[in-house]
Amino acid sequence: MQSRGIEVEGKKAQKLHVFLLDNNLLDRGKKPIGKNGLVIFPVLKIPAKKMLQLKKIAKGTKGRRIEFEQHAKNPSTLKDALASKFSKKEIEHVRGSFDLLGDCAIVEIPGELVAKQAQIGKALMSVNKSVKSVFAKTGAHAGIFRNEPVRLIAGKKTKFATYKEHGCTFRISIGEVFFSPRLSTERKRICGQIKKGEVVAALFAGVGPFPIIFAKNSQMKKAIAIELNPVAVQDMRHNIDLNKVQDRVEPILGDVSLLSKKFEGLCDRAVMPLPKGGESFLEDAIRFIKPEGGVVHYYQFADRQNPFDVPTSQIAAACKKLGRKFKVIFKRKVRDYAPDIVQVVVDFEVWE
Repeated sequence: MQSRGIEVEGKKAQKLHVFLLDNNLLDRGKKPIGKNGLVIFPVLKIPAKKMLQLKKIAKGTKGRRIEFEQHAKNPSTLKDALASKFSKKEIEHVRGSFDLLGDCAIVEIPGELVAKQAQIGKALMSVNKSVKSVFAKTGAHAGIFRNEPVRLIAGKKTKFATYKEHGCTFRISIGEVFFSPRLSTERKRICGQIKKGEVVAALFAGVGPFPIIFAKNSQMKKAIAIELNPVAVQDMRHNIDLNKVQDRVEPILGDVSLLSKKFEGLCDRAVMPLPKGGESFLEDAIRFIKPEGGVVHYYQFADRQNPFDVPTSQIAAACKKLGRKFKVIFKRKVRDYAPDIVQVVVDFEVWE
């Protein structure tokens, strides 16, 4: 279909182009045409007054009707990028959300689309130009280390992702450790609560995002960072050096339940972002807190309808068993997890 165009000599094209842009007269959806020393710009309807100005700016211009090539529209979402390649039914199965770790993306591929996972990976890279590697989840968080197995489906092969958050940089062994960028807001929130000189127990520390971000963004004295996964501890040690917080973060390879007695009563605060099953370690987390009192940040997955009932009762039961008093001081929904499940955090003070 032919559209309006303005033809001008090549040497006057730049001047005309600026005029069209400044007056919002250029049709940005179409490509200009260069031909035989002339340039033809696609234009919108030009008022008579503007046409007179235009002819004064670039003499020799004339209007014409011509077929212009459309500018390729960059897709803004993964589903948009796949719309011309997948059927309508396949598009319905595409998961639009994914975890971004620096230049690496971790996606979930539904069973119906496994055969087309390479196409999904390439499409994601076309939408997100900063992504250089796309990995697909090949299983759920499992085992005592709660790591999530993945497979490279597009882009360059790499063992590590480099992730930045709140002024800190982290190396993450892809598929071998647990890491959630979705707790970024929580890490920053807790930083604002940490008082000068506090000793913090960072339980299930992973590659060190909580204790390292605390060290860089608060006046805490020290974080005791405990993690059972040896690969995660290797990454954490690397990240401690990378962020120059060796004097404030102590990485420890070990089991929280065994080490709670070693560090019993030494901490002002305990953070326990365990992916699942945190209730099994509530008593251990409480043991880290000083007798005179401190705060525990308890994360749990709960029913969407009454998300705080179960976590609060779990806290009450653990404190009663240990002979501790407690008071809930904050609670909120952290994120959606499944249609009927949300992740929540409950902060509570505990003392003897």
